[in-house]
Parts: sequence; structure tokens; C-alpha cells
Amino acid sequence: MALLPLLCVVLLVAAIGVGTSVSRSAPPSREVAVAAARRHARLAATTAWAVGLLAAAATGVAGRLSDQSAGVTAVEVPLAFGIAHVVVLLAGELSWPQPDGAVRRARLHRRGALENAARWHLVAGAVGLVLAAVTIGVGAVTADDGQDFLMTGAGGRILSWGSPFAGWYYGAPAALGLAALAVTALVTLWVVAQRSAVATDDETAETALRRASAHRVLRVTDAVVLFVTGGLMHVSGNAVHSAAASTIDSAAANGLAVGDAPRVLSALGQGIGPAGLFLALAGLVVLVVPPPAVPAARPGAPAPVRS
Repeated sequence: MALLPLLCVVLLVAAIGVGTSVSRSAPPSREVAVAAARRHARLAATTAWAVGLLAAAATGVAGRLSDQSAGVTAVEVPLAFGIAHVVVLLAGELSWPQPDGAVRRARLHRRGALENAARWHLVAGAVGLVLAAVTIGVGAVTADDGQDFLMTGAGGRILSWGSPFAGWYYGAPAALGLAALAVTALVTLWVVAQRSAVATDDETAETALRRASAHRVLRVTDAVVLFVTGGLMHVSGNAVHSAAASTIDSAAANGLAVGDAPRVLSALGQGIGPAGLFLALAGLVVLVVPPPAVPAARPGAPAPVRS
């Protein structure tokens, strides 16, 4: 996980340099201004995908070359992709084409950071973060050695165990990465809301450009949050079920009575494991949801009348 801060700084510097070199001031024409904004957004999105994949690959290779476990690397790879992706989108928003020409306008409208975000994006991200906090928190309290779930009997005797389990060994890198991703996404959304307006009277195009930018940020953020959280839930549920089922089988083989706790834990693990897998798959679906369409500029289109 220590690789991510350095990686993000390098990516931010590189992305800002690329964004500054390719951005151009939008000409006075409304049609050309919107077209330039759409090209800039496409370039930033394409670069973000490329840099995100490179960051994920670099994190995976670094994990394999080190003494780090495959489980921790599996947690860090999607987080590296998400953070790098959003950082590049942030650079794209910071280098957004500025209005040019003899006449400039400014809309007197205060925008909040979440104003351009779709409600389902916010709900998905919030649910994922809450489940991540619960999973990591419970794992930190109940895990043995930070990565195993133990079933113990009288006198603390170990009856069975299951692993991997989302204790601090896996939970700490996940918590740090998810926090960094969430903060980076919120900063980027704020920049999307505060950036200069496109020089056009077509309010529909202006609004669509901001919503498309917010979607690109939250699409990857939500996908990574759901995927990482789902993965932690899946392996933890399987570990709990495995340990509880082994205890039940061992007791039955020795003709001993089995209490309610192993049966409850076994059923709980059987529910959490598939739920985590479903959450991870939902993250992959969110990742491929296309952004809202940005209409082409309409010559001389008036701003819509607001009642």
C-alpha cells in the first residue's frame, strides 16, 4: 500500500503535464466551444483508462516481486486502478478549456460538489463504503493474527479455523485505499462543479458536460468500492462458514453435541459469501455503464426558461 501515494503523485504530475500540453482555449463560437469540451473530456477519459490500467499492472508486479501476500496485492490492484484513474480525471478537469473571445459570461449559480452526480451513484457509493466499514471493523475485532477466523472451545482450545478473513492484515490496506479514493473523488467532483462554463447559450449542453464528467468519476469510484468491499465480504463469509462447518462436522464425528453458535455462524457465512460475490459483480457492471450523452451544440440555441 505504501506504493500508492508515490504512484499517485507521479501520475498527477504526468497527467497535468499531458493535459496542459493538449488543452487549448475554446474559440468564441458556441459550436466549436462545446466540440472542444467534448474532445477534451474524451481525451481525459481515454488517458485515465490507460494510466489506471498501467497503475494496476505496476501494483500487481510490485506485489509479486515483494514478500507481500497475494491477498493484499489483490486488494491493492483495483484500488491503484481507481485512484490513478480519478487522479487523471482530476487533472483533466483542472486543465478544462477556458472561455476565450471578446465577450465572456459567467452564470451566477453556486454549485455543490454533488450537484452533478446521479442519485444512484451516490447511493451505490455510500452503501459500498458503509459495508466496507462494517466488514473491516468486525474483521479487525474478531480476526486472529489479522487474517484468520478461529472457532474456539472451552479453555480457548482452537476447534477450527478459516482463512483468508478480513482482519487488519487485509482490512488496513483496503481502508486506507478506499479513504484515499473517496477523498480524491470528492475533490474531483468539486472541481467539476466549479470549473469554467462552456461558452454556449445552450444550457442543456453545459449541464450534460458536467454530469458526464461526474459520471466518469463516480463510475470508477463506485465500481472499485463495490468490488473491493464485495471481495472482502466474500472471502470473510467463506472463512466463517468453513470454520463453523468444520466444527460441526468434527463434533458430529466424535458424537458430541453442537451448540447454536456454530450453526448460526455457518448460516451467516453462507449468506455473506454470495452477497459479497454479488456486490463485486455489481461493481463490474457499474464500471461499464456509459456516461450521459452530451448533445452537439445547436447554433444559437437559447437557454431554457426556468419557472
